[in-house]
Amino acid sequence: MGSLNKYRSGLNYFGPPSTLPNMSERLDVPNTCNPHVSMAQFPVPQLYKSKTPRGKTMDFIVFGFPLCNNYLLDFADAHNILCDEQDPYRRRLNVYVHLAWTIKKRFDAICVDLSEKEDGTGDNASFCVAIASNRTKKHLSRMKSYPHFEKLAEFLRLSPDAAGWMFPDRADAIDLIRDGTQVI
Repeated sequence: MGSLNKYRSGLNYFGPPSTLPNMSERLDVPNTCNPHVSMAQFPVPQLYKSKTPRGKTMDFIVFGFPLCNNYLLDFADAHNILCDEQDPYRRRLNVYVHLAWTIKKRFDAICVDLSEKEDGTGDNASFCVAIASNRTKKHLSRMKSYPHFEKLAEFLRLSPDAAGWMFPDRADAIDLIRDGTQVI
């Protein structure tokens, strides 16, 4: 866990990765733990496009774990993925594809780009592992019914407290919704 500890406090498409054989065996997916234990600690926002108490329209937001590009390299190191790859960009991209595929298949979550732009350091949250959104009541109800929260946090090697609500990149979110994702 060493180098992933710095991500524990939080940071304020997908098909089988055919180019990455046998990587699923390298990722340690934790055993089932008690679901719903810590999802209740997070506030539940209003529905998308509803009126706030101040008369403004509620924005579309997603709930999940914000991640940065440098996290991908640390995640790869922690799981011994593509250790021989010398190009950090290629390594991050391959790990991102594999991570996205794994969380979709095993955790019923999805990677979503965030509206924040990359500043070049690799340390700002550029995407998230999304669990829920405020798009509809059904999507918002995942805050009460999502069974993999702590297991997903453990898999990502993050504290459950690192999760939160954030603004997705609008174009990416629209593409995912059009593709039929049930997560957001």
